[in-house]
Amino acid sequence: MDGSMFPAGFGGPMDRGDAGSDAWIESLLREDAARQPHIADDGFAFRVMMNMPAPRKPAPKWIVPMAAIVGSAAAVGLTPAGAFIVDNLLHLLDFRNFSPVQMMVLVPVVLAYACSFSALRER
Repeated sequence: MDGSMFPAGFGGPMDRGDAGSDAWIESLLREDAARQPHIADDGFAFRVMMNMPAPRKPAPKWIVPMAAIVGSAAAVGLTPAGAFIVDNLLHLLDFRNFSPVQMMVLVPVVLAYACSFSALRER
């Protein structure tokens, strides 16, 4: 295969070509579709569409924040870091004992809730 059977700029099926290659392929597909006769399916496509299940109802809006709460509770209760997290969250209530370590706990918690409520808002 020397490439002589391909249009200028195309060295063969594996040649990526340039940005115009998509247009060339699209034109070939359109020409091929115009040459093909319509295939009668005796209503098969219509019957398939009529037998498709009805769309499911979307999930309730409260599911995302509830999942964040359950996930947070599981992380606190099931991990060794849970006591550390709870202890630092309780210390956050007392501003006299404030430290940067407590911010390491507060920031991820706030981000988790902010993400869950922003996902809820996008729905």
